[in-house]
Formats: sequence, C-alpha cells, structure tokens
Amino acid sequence: MSLDLSEKRLKQLQNKYIADEVKSIRLMTEIYCHAHHGTDSELCEECLAFFEYARKRLACCPYGDKKPVCKKCKIHCFGKDFKTKAKVIMAYSGPRLMLRHPILSFRHIAAVFREAPEKPGRKTIPIKSE
Repeated sequence: MSLDLSEKRLKQLQNKYIADEVKSIRLMTEIYCHAHHGTDSELCEECLAFFEYARKRLACCPYGDKKPVCKKCKIHCFGKDFKTKAKVIMAYSGPRLMLRHPILSFRHIAAVFREAPEKPGRKTIPIKSE
C-alpha cells in the first residue's frame, strides 16, 4: 500500500492506539470483502480503496491517541460515500470481529464509553503587546 503521507503522518500510524484502529478497520474490511465479494486472501479493488482511505484519515486524525470512536467523534473526516461504506462494513463485520479478534473488539467497546474530547483548535501565537 502506498500512501502519500508526510513523515509526521506516517509516525502517527505508529501510535499504539491508531495502529490498533488501523488493524481493526483492516480486519473488518477483510471480513466484509470475503463475505460479500468472494475474495480469499486479498481485498477487492473497492474494499482496498476504502481501507487505504480510512488508513489515511486515521493518519491525519488531530486527536492522536485521544481519538474517540468514529460514532462519537466531533470531527467527521470521512466523505459521504466513504462514511456510508464504513457504516455498512462495520455493521456487518462488528459482531463477527468479536469472535475472531476478541481483544481488539473489547478495546473498541471500551473506547465507546470514553468521552470524546473537544475539537482540537488551531494553535495561536500570542501577540506581544507593547
């Protein structure tokens, strides 16, 4: 997978919480794709495009390790079509992920109960008054 991301964004993908989110969305996409598109080991072109988009959005998340679950997030970073696709994939794969990867599922369920932080604001440089 080739993502055109800056070094800072690639580093964010190394963050433990974000890396787990990427792993979860990859597994959920695989479960969905194998069931609906008949793939065995690789994702179809449509599902791979979705996963790469989701991964890029996670890399750009301003919350970092304080990222809330998407349902509770105050910033909606997915475009309309991808947001709809994400809901379909998660609705189908969520219950199945619990059986295949209970630890990742438990972490996600625990994150649902965390409060979503406020939107991160732009950092402003204070103006010195004379």
